Amino acid sequence: MLHGDTRDLELPGPFDAVVTSPPYPGLIDYHEQHRYAYELLGLDDLRQREIGAAARGTSKAALTAYSEGISTVFAACGDALRPRGRVVIVVNDRRDLYPEILERAGLRLEQRYQRHVNRRTGRRAGEYFEDVLVARRA
Repeated sequence: MLHGDTRDLELPGPFDAVVTSPPYPGLIDYHEQHRYAYELLGLDDLRQREIGAAARGTSKAALTAYSEGISTVFAACGDALRPRGRVVIVVNDRRDLYPEILERAGLRLEQRYQRHVNRRTGRRAGEYFEDVLVARRA
């Protein structure tokens, strides 16, 4: 098991694919939401390095930091892929950040699917969609 920040880890690939659903900028503080797991498993709390934490908001500076961080993560994932390997990303890209993120990470968008999410919890009104992005190394 690896525990750490992908921006600092050497991934043990090569992998055929990476499937991920990265944090949505300014939505959730994941370390706080899962604090019990960090305590139970004795893991280091790396919340100061969390990408897209709700506490940082969605200002232009926060979105720029998010894009830079996620780009670095995806570049590391791309480096760990076998030739023709894919990165599959499930995300709600309502701010249209991912074309630039993929480009900066050295990835090329191959397919973009949109899926309706109809099993949401809570009392959120309105339709909700996510994109499934399939990318390869450029």
